[in-house]
Amino acid sequence: MNRVLFVLAQLILLLSHNIYAQGSRSSIEGYSEEVISATDLSNWSFYGKGKAYEDKIHKQFCISEDDGSKGVVMVSPKEYGENVVVRYSTMTLTPATVLVAILSASDLGKSSDLSIPQDYDGGISYWLKECENYFFAFRNAPHNKTPFLRKWPIPGSTPLIQAKENVMSSGIYYDMEIGRRGHTLWLKINEKLIFKIKDENILEGGHVAFRARGIPGFKAAFLIKDVSIFTPN
Repeated sequence: MNRVLFVLAQLILLLSHNIYAQGSRSSIEGYSEEVISATDLSNWSFYGKGKAYEDKIHKQFCISEDDGSKGVVMVSPKEYGENVVVRYSTMTLTPATVLVAILSASDLGKSSDLSIPQDYDGGISYWLKECENYFFAFRNAPHNKTPFLRKWPIPGSTPLIQAKENVMSSGIYYDMEIGRRGHTLWLKINEKLIFKIKDENILEGGHVAFRARGIPGFKAAFLIKDVSIFTPN
């Protein structure tokens, strides 16, 4: 009898933990959630020399570089305001993969539109010079760097903030949270705060993007799933 009660107690604790974990991941007070499925990601704009496709069997989305790539990028079809939180899970399939999430990408000046040239090749130069954005490079050990946040075009290559160490390995799914609320921007990995900073000269709103790049001789490839974008009610 005691054994039965013990097992029931463990099941109740496990169920309670799962409910709490799901609730803490899927809700933000005062915000509405936009769930973006792997099928929905097929409607995002893809740039670069590579592949972007839905893995329907495993309910995830795959993005990878081909030979001659300068980087591959997925850009949201809609723009978001100055308060936005992006959550998703991602796994790098090659150790050389560098991953970036971009918030508030827009044309230079007072605009939330993003006019990407039709012949854009996925290269980094566009993000550094031709638009404004917050550039969260969170999996970049292959570039011999730790996670950082940069704001382009100014201050540009000087990070707003940089973490002390890398925390991501290939072949493992990680839960990401990239957000901005008011003047505050932050990055979380597996619910752990990696960095948080205030930007007094905050950018306008704009588009969300995911970018990947390998290193010379080794291509990038990654999976993404369970994407949600939260905006104020």
